Amino acid sequence: MVFKHAYLLPVLFALLMPVTFIITYTSAVLNQNVKPVFPYISDTGSWSPESCIFGLLLTFGALLLSLIVYVRYRQVRDLCEKNEFKPLIKKINTLTLYIGFCASLGIVVVASFQETNAFVVHLLGAGMCFGLGSIYHIIQVIISFSLYPTFGKKSLNIYRLICTILYFVTLSLTAIFLVLSLLKFKGDDITKWVEEDGGYDLHLVSTIAEWIMVAFNQLIILTLAFEFKYIQFSEPKINTDLG
Repeated sequence: MVFKHAYLLPVLFALLMPVTFIITYTSAVLNQNVKPVFPYISDTGSWSPESCIFGLLLTFGALLLSLIVYVRYRQVRDLCEKNEFKPLIKKINTLTLYIGFCASLGIVVVASFQETNAFVVHLLGAGMCFGLGSIYHIIQVIISFSLYPTFGKKSLNIYRLICTILYFVTLSLTAIFLVLSLLKFKGDDITKWVEEDGGYDLHLVSTIAEWIMVAFNQLIILTLAFEFKYIQFSEPKINTDLG
């Protein structure tokens, strides 16, 4: 059987993440587990029952992302084998496979270790997810422009480049203002940050930047749907050898 709908993978991922965060945000606010004004995304999945939903859907999202990373890797590899691109493209394409898998693992870590229970491990997972994710996106931009005009569209490549730049900018703002706000925080619970806790304005800059950063991440992943339309693959063959 030939599968021709690989483009659905980026679409499903781009839909799943916002739906996950909307559900957990709504639940967390209704249960008074977070303040309604721009909490960190992880704050919305720190307490039960939303932590269960957060963990389940993010883990499923990590699986989807791993499939997207692998399919993209195979697509670029196939293009390199059929065309005379620079050898460097094939090498960095292999690199994206490992970076993408590690970023996906970071999502699982974020989902499994809530910031209220294992703050350092949670931050490590976030660093893997977003930090390695930014490297993955940058390399994909390089690959996209290298494949053009044999494959892809210039307008799509430019759009991906702009989104990647904005992703990196908002990621930097999120990290910088997170550190600055934590240095001034004097409260008891970072998931219920209020003005009296100190560093509240810096905290808001960081949280708003994070939500925007995640939106750009989804838009970047979604661009792959246009290129996955050209993919066809068959189900794997299984041979049972009874000796």
